[in-house]
Amino acid sequence: MKQALSDSELSAFAEQLSMILHSGISTLEGVMIMRDDMPPGPGREILDAVYQSLEETGDLSESLQSAEVYPEYFVKMASVGERSGTLEEVMASLSEYYGRQSALMRSIRDALTYPLVLLGMLFAVLIVLMTQVMPVFREVFEQLGIEMTGISATVFRISGVLQHVSVAVLVLVVAAVLGALIAMRTEKGRAVLSSAVTHLPVGRKVAGLLACSRFSKALALALHSGLDMGESFELAAGLTNHTEFQKNVARAGELMEQGSDLADSLREAGIITGLNARMVSIGFRTGSAETALDHISASCQDEADTRIQAMVNALEPTLTAALSILTGLILVSVMLPLLGVMANIG
Repeated sequence: MKQALSDSELSAFAEQLSMILHSGISTLEGVMIMRDDMPPGPGREILDAVYQSLEETGDLSESLQSAEVYPEYFVKMASVGERSGTLEEVMASLSEYYGRQSALMRSIRDALTYPLVLLGMLFAVLIVLMTQVMPVFREVFEQLGIEMTGISATVFRISGVLQHVSVAVLVLVVAAVLGALIAMRTEKGRAVLSSAVTHLPVGRKVAGLLACSRFSKALALALHSGLDMGESFELAAGLTNHTEFQKNVARAGELMEQGSDLADSLREAGIITGLNARMVSIGFRTGSAETALDHISASCQDEADTRIQAMVNALEPTLTAALSILTGLILVSVMLPLLGVMANIG
């Protein structure tokens, strides 16, 4: 399995190809120029494979697919660009999209580093507290003849278990934290993190927004190229693997076949809101539908980025509060019986 290209590498590739196409150079010659400018290494091997496939097939999307390092969205958008005659605009759009993704992931990685380190340190403190401090209190209470009940008894039982596995638990915690930090620096790790996040309620909303952004952008590009509505909708509909969104798109397609216009179909299918539907409707009447769809795409992307950043920003105080409460409960479970003993002695 080949190593997938990073977001920054995808952005750079799309930007260079867009500039080359804008200058009037053909796709085949452009890929050759990029390959020749690339120093020896994996990057040059990838471009060489793309060039050889492109020379044989003349199909950029098929050549990118055969390289096995470009994501499905990138390949499908390239196909949209080729079929609609807007490859230059598509590559510029992909450059901007993956540039934003790279900046966002870098921001998330930087924001998560401190909370993960903090989490590891707090767990280490808890383990030391449970395995070194709690046994001392247990011996004192046993000597005083105090019988532990409720939360206190539970805490002491957990402490007894952890004494035998404390090293293993500490190693696992440290390994988990280091693994998470390393994973965030790899494409596969970020994909796993993204998949886990999308299973959360807020994550599902973010995934839906990203799917809407991709769909709207592809539809705008296809319409801009002069393709008819049916083919444009078909091209854009195949760009997302979000199950719920695909059902909504299929519903919108059925409504359009029944005679409903695009704006009403998208609104009734739950893809866009009434305000955005009104914007699309006005856009079609004024000949600026692509502009309206571009605006919806950018709006959905911005909202998704904002939600992701909000989730990350909420992580640190949430972890700190949860672990502080846990530490407090452990200390209270020890101090209450001790205060009771002191009161009896007094």
